[in-house]
Amino acid sequence: MRIARALALAGIDSRRKCEIHVRNGAVTVNDEVVQDLGRQVDPEQDVILFRGRPVEAAPAHVYYILHKPVGYITTAFDPHAKKTVYDLLPKTLIAGSRQPKASRTRVFPVGRLDKDSSGLILMTNDGDLANRMAHPRFQIGKWYEVRLDRTLDPRDGHKLLSGVKIKEGTARAQKFYKLSRRVLRLLIHEGKKREIRRMFEALSYEVVELKRIAFGPLILGTLPSGTGRFLTRSEVLHLKELIFKKPAS
Repeated sequence: MRIARALALAGIDSRRKCEIHVRNGAVTVNDEVVQDLGRQVDPEQDVILFRGRPVEAAPAHVYYILHKPVGYITTAFDPHAKKTVYDLLPKTLIAGSRQPKASRTRVFPVGRLDKDSSGLILMTNDGDLANRMAHPRFQIGKWYEVRLDRTLDPRDGHKLLSGVKIKEGTARAQKFYKLSRRVLRLLIHEGKKREIRRMFEALSYEVVELKRIAFGPLILGTLPSGTGRFLTRSEVLHLKELIFKKPAS
């Protein structure tokens, strides 16, 4: 397998960040600094070091869903952040950048939720699954509950479906339906940074509350804010069946 994939499977970091580590010369294979992303390795045979420390065999995969409250960020790497989602995890799970102790597993969040948003976050060390869930070309749906500062104009509802211009191009909802005059549920596939907030801002609305209620087959349900749980075996099997059988668009 390629070096970055081996690092990601071992829980070092996401595959994209592992590629950066390789390019920066942080990885050696059999005492040789490797910066070629195409380098093939065998974790069972090769001696792989990351920043001078041995890269252990890939741990068992972990899948943990969390109901992120407002006020928490989803990264472990912001030194100025007072509250991160890692503060809410069981002690057996730690950030991908921290050295694990015995019986502790590195995990990282799949996708983003900004500080002012709440809802479902998946924490895992399964780099392949995380990449497929987060990458736009696999079109994994994310449902959000959105509360606006005023009633949604029907004409603007049509614009949400046809496309709204933002800085990176056009953002659109795949579906939406209204729960009340100011509250709706909305499905998106891409998930650009703060996409939903910027879509409504372009239409002269303010998003008062934003909660992710589903990500692919994962449902937030009645999970209390600030708490989480490990997925059951049947949930993991169902998740993998959907994600890995879904072709790229």
